[in-house]
Amino acid sequence: MKKSISRIIGLIMLIIAIVFIMFALNHPEMSFPLNNTITWLMYGVYFLVTVVLLIAPKMKK
Repeated sequence: MKKSISRIIGLIMLIIAIVFIMFALNHPEMSFPLNNTITWLMYGVYFLVTVVLLIAPKMKK
């Protein structure tokens, strides 16, 4: 994957995460129909993928 594409995808994912957090803070009555453990696992995986996409282009081969 090209560096610029990786950065763009990472930034888009970061923006989506920020918008989601802002929405979630304003609407605490809404929730996922999943167990909290599964929900936090999904958050962790999403965060990890975002970080990898943002940091990977800066790493040297």
